[in-house]
Amino acid sequence: MRCPYCSAEQGRCTSSTSGRPITECTSCGRVVEERLTQSHHLFHTRAQDSPLCLATSDLPTPPISATNDDEDPFEPTGFITAFSTWSLEPYPVFAQSSISFAGHLAELERVLETTSTSTSSSSSSVVVENLRAYLQIIDVASILRLDYDISDHAFQLFRDCSSATCLRNRSVEALATAALVHAIREAQEPRTLQ
Repeated sequence: MRCPYCSAEQGRCTSSTSGRPITECTSCGRVVEERLTQSHHLFHTRAQDSPLCLATSDLPTPPISATNDDEDPFEPTGFITAFSTWSLEPYPVFAQSSISFAGHLAELERVLETTSTSTSSSSSSVVVENLRAYLQIIDVASILRLDYDISDHAFQLFRDCSSATCLRNRSVEALATAALVHAIREAQEPRTLQ
C-alpha cells in the first residue's frame, strides 16, 4: 500500500468516528483505504442421519405361524438392529465479505468533521460552504495535477479566511480558488497545465 498523499508505504488499521474500518497513513495521518464488511446469513441443507435402534430378544421365540419365512427382516434373531432416518435440515453458515476501496470519501468526511468541530458555529451553512470549497479546490487541483499537500494547505487557507471574514454575498468557489492560487505560490509550483 502506498499513500497517494505523501508516498509513504506504512499504514495503520483503525476505525473512523462513525465506526467504519479504515487504513491511515502512519506518516501523514490521512485516510488511504476504507473497508466495508457485510455479513451474510446462508442456510445450506445438510443430510441428518438419525439412528433408531431396535433391540431384539436373544432368546428364541416360538414361531407364530407355521410358515417359515427366512426373508423376514423383522424376525427377532437376538441381535441389535439399527434403522436410520435421513432428513434434510437447514444448516446456518455465517459468512462475511469485505470490500476495500480508496479512502477519498472517508478523508473528505474526516476533513469536514475537523472543520465542523473547530468552528465555533457549526451551522449547516458553514458545513455546506466548506464542502463546496473543498470540492472546488480538489477539482482545480486535479486539473492542474497538483500534490495533495498543496490542496490541503489551500483548504486550510480557505478555512482561516472564512472564519476571519463573513462569506455572505461572496462566492465560495472564487475564494476557494484564490486560496488554491495562494497555496500554489507558497509552494512555488507552476500554475499552468502541463
